[in-house]
Amino acid sequence: MSEMYSIINLNGYATDLRQAAAEYISENFDDNLDDYISINQIIGLVHHYCNGYDSENNPMITEVNNEDIYGDIVTWIHNVGLSKLASLDKIECAWDDQLNEMIFWNKESKKNESNKSNK
Repeated sequence: MSEMYSIINLNGYATDLRQAAAEYISENFDDNLDDYISINQIIGLVHHYCNGYDSENNPMITEVNNEDIYGDIVTWIHNVGLSKLASLDKIECAWDDQLNEMIFWNKESKKNESNKSNK
């Protein structure tokens, strides 16, 4: 069985994990991270993934849980970023029924494909 770790500073843990996830996406990530995922949302993920609580009611997680939380944060920031770009009309998006997920593409790519086929 893997080791369990108690998170004694939940806000600090959530803040550090969110910053690490943002830096994984971009070394120069300088947007307001609260616009992507809040500390309370990350705390919710911790409670979702935790294996229980210690005697002081601190959430306990394994390294696998930590990796799952981190992966969810990276995905969350990435997806919100895509949504922001689509709302700014910088990229296109549509639902793909075969993949059963939202797909995104660069507007310029679509414009370039149209121009190529018109020639």
